[in-house]
Amino acid sequence: MPDNRKQKLMDLGLETLADTLLELADHIALVDDKINTLVAPEKENIKRYKRKLAALRNSTKYIGAEMTDSLANLLERMLADLEAGITDPGTGLDLVAEFIETDAFVFETCDDSYGTVAEVYLHAARDLFFRYASSCQDKEKVATLFLQVATKDDYGARSSLVENLPNSLGEPVLALMLEKLQALQANEKEEKKKKTYAFMTAFICRQQEEAKLFAATLQGKQVELPTPKMLAVARVFLERKDAGSALAWVKRIPANNSSNRYDIEKILKEIYAMQGDRESLVALQYENFKSYRTLDTFQELLLVMGQEKREEFLASEVNAIFQNPSFNDHDAQFLADVGMLDELESYVFARVETLDGRDYYTLPEIAHTLAKQKRYLASSLLYRSLLDSIMERAYVKSYHHGVDYLRALDAFAPLVKDWKTFPTHNTYKTNLLLENKRKTSFWNQYLKSKG
Repeated sequence: MPDNRKQKLMDLGLETLADTLLELADHIALVDDKINTLVAPEKENIKRYKRKLAALRNSTKYIGAEMTDSLANLLERMLADLEAGITDPGTGLDLVAEFIETDAFVFETCDDSYGTVAEVYLHAARDLFFRYASSCQDKEKVATLFLQVATKDDYGARSSLVENLPNSLGEPVLALMLEKLQALQANEKEEKKKKTYAFMTAFICRQQEEAKLFAATLQGKQVELPTPKMLAVARVFLERKDAGSALAWVKRIPANNSSNRYDIEKILKEIYAMQGDRESLVALQYENFKSYRTLDTFQELLLVMGQEKREEFLASEVNAIFQNPSFNDHDAQFLADVGMLDELESYVFARVETLDGRDYYTLPEIAHTLAKQKRYLASSLLYRSLLDSIMERAYVKSYHHGVDYLRALDAFAPLVKDWKTFPTHNTYKTNLLLENKRKTSFWNQYLKSKG
């Protein structure tokens, strides 16, 4: 159903909406801050923003990985408020540069293991910097500020600034930057900084040359380009609805190019869709699926192949999976994801000897799926493999996982009606104790877990 709340709110009238927002502002700090940004003069917004920057720089509170989403949201709101409250490009550019320079303070006081905070600097801050830069008439200022922030990147959060500079800044600014870099390099005494300036100079010159080649290519001239630029040319032709020329450029890319595989496949899908070439689209999706059987690649294939082919295709793939005598965790996960539990169970039974208990990412998930479907023997065999691997390596840090696995095996044992040719739980547990009786740390943890 369409969301018609916007129209309903507009029908309430401005006064009602204003009163409601002010009421919310009394209870929610974010709403209060947003209203202040919208109604305050630019000078006041600058002061408010600088107070937030100072708070970032002066904060000593450490933020763990589990809270970095909240920190990233806070940083994104700061940038959004800056864009909404500062219209002067020169001022905005100064303030974005100051924001980017908070990276050292921020990363020293947070655990950004997931890269959530870095993403704000790499994308949102970069985009806003170039947005203000494109509107700023003072090209000298743009060049100076860019070099100020881009030549110091201790945390890797500014690396995106130096990408695609001819398009982001334009030739006049690049020319100024090269002059400044030449002067900086000539006057610098510190060797490390001299190398930074030299690298930046070479990097800009290389991008300028690539930009010239790119322009020549679009004019029909035969030139050699690196793979990312060839993809960019193909995309330009695709935007012009010239799928044939786009395809010709993609085909110039070496077939063994794996580093750009995702981008190549993405643009090929668009080309084949524009051409109405269903056969090539199916073939592409099938190759992608074959290289990495997952539920996602399977569903993408079905979209172009047709849902009516699902069962027939699955039967063929199960046959292909079973041709491999060794256990493959991706294939097993695929069987679990598509709900083929009988086949998954048989797959496990036939490949117990080839299980790799060091696969502690996928095997526990598959074992859990089997247990939920009351396939307790197959699940037990996977847990045994995981436990055996931990015990063989005497990996003390993982003993708590091993205890969990053994507790699961204890729980499943009475539920297994037929052990087939596999050792019963009692036999397995007895042998486990005999072979690992000196690992007292493990057994002490196990006994404690039993309460």
